Amino acid sequence: MKKKSKSVIAAAMTAAILTGGAAYAGGGIKKSIDVVMNGINLVVDGQTIFTDNFIYNDTTYVPIRAVAESLGKEVKWDAQTNTVEIGDKEKDFVEKGDIKVYSKAVKYKDEYTEVNLKIPVIEGMKDSEIMDQLNQEFEKKIMDFKNETENITKEGVEDSKKNGWPLRTGSAYTEYEARINDNKTMSILVKYYNYTGGAHGNNYTETVNLDLVNEKRLLLKELFVDSDAYKQILTDEILKLMNNEKDNLFPEALKDFKASDDMNFYLTDEAIVFYFNPYEIAPYARGVVEYKILYDSLRDVLNDNYAQRFLND
Repeated sequence: MKKKSKSVIAAAMTAAILTGGAAYAGGGIKKSIDVVMNGINLVVDGQTIFTDNFIYNDTTYVPIRAVAESLGKEVKWDAQTNTVEIGDKEKDFVEKGDIKVYSKAVKYKDEYTEVNLKIPVIEGMKDSEIMDQLNQEFEKKIMDFKNETENITKEGVEDSKKNGWPLRTGSAYTEYEARINDNKTMSILVKYYNYTGGAHGNNYTETVNLDLVNEKRLLLKELFVDSDAYKQILTDEILKLMNNEKDNLFPEALKDFKASDDMNFYLTDEAIVFYFNPYEIAPYARGVVEYKILYDSLRDVLNDNYAQRFLND
């Protein structure tokens, strides 16, 4: 969802004067040098940077972090590989036109559960009542998920203490992906993950699809003119894609699958993407299974209003 430009610098620079002649465990050789400390005034985009610098052999050295952060970049240090990584800071919001979706964060850890939640918040819709309802719904579902995870984990930990079993603390994570499409639709996918002490964690995705022209929640059947016709086309198209990976799916998935109005989906500029959560059509290890159906392959059954917006004729 987010593109990031990166530059990687193969050695970390330090402003300290190094002494001695021994090899440095991280790479390179320590040696004594004579430098001029703080010999320049450092100004980046008109902003004075107050940090140590030094001049050595007519070359000026300044701390990477100070310069990078003044340019709005993010600096990461990998001690194992002696690597400094400089890249754009990840935006914690998505914006197009008047619509903006940003994160409300809830993060903490106690003796039972580690919680790290990102809750989507929508701004910019003209219908503030609908927008507020959506935002309240996102928060309620995510907080209910957190509370349920905490209750189950706490009960398991207390039982383990009483019986002398190994203690397994839990976790509750959510993140989301917001797609604000050029065809005046928006899909917000909320991804849930928790662990409550079992063999592995659980994860699933829920999506809200919106028509931004009419500012309303968008149901799958509203995109089409004929319920039976569109479901037959979707059944045929999805089964073709399923057969391409049939060894990774439950055998009964291919045998019994029929498209329905309540299938999980999200919208892009080119396609409807249908997805199936773990265990719906495949084992847990397969994760969330997605199938992309291009709008062009649905042109005969699309509702005229959405055909005008979805098709590039």
